[in-house]
Amino acid sequence: MSDSQIDPDQFTRAGSITKDYYRDVYPTIDPTQSELSQTDKVTIVTGAGKGIGRAIARAHAQSGVKGLVLITQSAQSAEETKAIVQAEFPSVEVLALPTDITDEQAVAQTFATIKEKFGTTVHTLINNAGVFTSVAPVAESDSTKWWKDFEVNVRGTYLMTAAYLRLIADEAADFQPTVVNFMSTISLTPPGLSSYFISKLGVAKFTEFIAAENPRVAAYTLSPGIVLTSMTLDGFKPFAKDTPELPSAVTVYLAAKRPQYLNGRHLSANWDFAELESRQSEFASSEKLTLGQFI
Repeated sequence: MSDSQIDPDQFTRAGSITKDYYRDVYPTIDPTQSELSQTDKVTIVTGAGKGIGRAIARAHAQSGVKGLVLITQSAQSAEETKAIVQAEFPSVEVLALPTDITDEQAVAQTFATIKEKFGTTVHTLINNAGVFTSVAPVAESDSTKWWKDFEVNVRGTYLMTAAYLRLIADEAADFQPTVVNFMSTISLTPPGLSSYFISKLGVAKFTEFIAAENPRVAAYTLSPGIVLTSMTLDGFKPFAKDTPELPSAVTVYLAAKRPQYLNGRHLSANWDFAELESRQSEFASSEKLTLGQFI
């Protein structure tokens, strides 16, 4: 089938629970609008060295945050994102920290540096970092590569979140922290990508536990849609029409509004968040958008 015969919205439309769906920023989630202002807030972003992570950093700068912490794989990518953000938003304090998020000691040192710079008043953690190393059917897979996806996607998310929760533990009772964990469209079962999708399913349940164990923390999992990045496989490229700014803006919306009716839920950046607002009672009184909806 040629690209001209492919419907680029096929998966996006099928996965939407709202009448309308979006593939770019729209007014409800626009990070520049005053309703989503994050003045005086501090945001941590993992995987901030490129692609969606870099766009997340810029979106939070657009929303007026006081400080940004950029967690990246390499020092070079950290400094590149820092330079881009500071060139456009010179008033934002940017801390660039290359960190192996699978290394508990490295994560502890990173959070010690964050505390030294910003104290414990850090409002938002966005766990965007993720990999898929194994691309093979289970019977043909390399166990080291297969498990690597769990090391980064699950262990890395766990270590960052646990360290963040310890950082903010002594904040006042009215402090309102937010955690956004990136996942994928876990309803899909593409052959050869078992480790990636199963690890992201684990992240979804992990997020439910964060919400259940921490009443003051608003926690969400977010599928970014289909964004063309260095990780996009050839078979998905014809459908990769979502801009990196779309999921980035949704993270601002979630951090700024902290919708309690979506707390602990699994969301897609493509959905119409204005419609979700109009359906608050539907979600608040049910298990919709949780794994309990299906199991």
